[in-house]
Amino acid sequence: MKTQHIKNSLYLLLVLMTSAAIGQNTVRVNSSSFKSNLEVAQAQISDQTLMLTLMEIDKYDSKYLQDNCDECEDGKVLLLEVDFQRGFKFPITEKDSVYVRVSLLQDALAENEFNEGQVEDYKRNRNQGEEAALANNAEMIKKKGMEISQQLMAGTITPEEAEKQLLALTEGYTEALDNSTIGSMEIKEYEENSNYSIVFYNDETMTDYQMFSGYLYIKQFDNERFVAEFNGDGIEQCVEKRSARSREDEEICGQTESQFLPDAKVLSEGASSLFIDVAIIEFLNNR
Repeated sequence: MKTQHIKNSLYLLLVLMTSAAIGQNTVRVNSSSFKSNLEVAQAQISDQTLMLTLMEIDKYDSKYLQDNCDECEDGKVLLLEVDFQRGFKFPITEKDSVYVRVSLLQDALAENEFNEGQVEDYKRNRNQGEEAALANNAEMIKKKGMEISQQLMAGTITPEEAEKQLLALTEGYTEALDNSTIGSMEIKEYEENSNYSIVFYNDETMTDYQMFSGYLYIKQFDNERFVAEFNGDGIEQCVEKRSARSREDEEICGQTESQFLPDAKVLSEGASSLFIDVAIIEFLNNR
């Protein structure tokens, strides 16, 4: 009987320890760790996106919208969003091996570079004499069109006649435009990649830290738990309130020439890591 009692006690202890372990939250960004008792741990999904919001303090409270709030506590916030261009399977398990290797920042910079390349191609291939002729034709069509409109208003031509004259007037221009260098140029559209956006806000240091490059590995994601890790490089910047606090802060906040953002000065850049293992408090399925 005594042996059975010990077995039951050990079993109960094991259950309690397991439950405690399951309920633990671990969020670590570089060397900074979140409190384990998060007030907000919200996840939501749609056909192509997943979003995760983690807050030590519930900043959805209206008092945090005030410019100066004496009662507002400092806290850390992590916002993670992934845009899957071809959708994603849900739930995600470890065997799915979900890796995302491009950040939203990288993708935006690549798109900007692509578009600038399109403009440069146009500049190289443009025919200025041809463009001047087309502009002159366009001006002539505009004047003739106004004359036809005035005749129609005066009743000297019927609506059918006006339509016929306008079509004849623009037909040659349209054909010339289609056969021109501009008209024959192939316009390509940038193909977006699946990408992640990860931003860490820290009230104590008055900074935000954004992951710029590297890989995001989602190990587990269901309506109860989210487990993921990131390794790569990130960018640390001061929030506006800190930069404006003093001349010294302004200089510190711009002490690093960015390697990643064109013509930008930041607080710091470098190797970054992230580990998330949290229980979901609120789950929103928008599929």
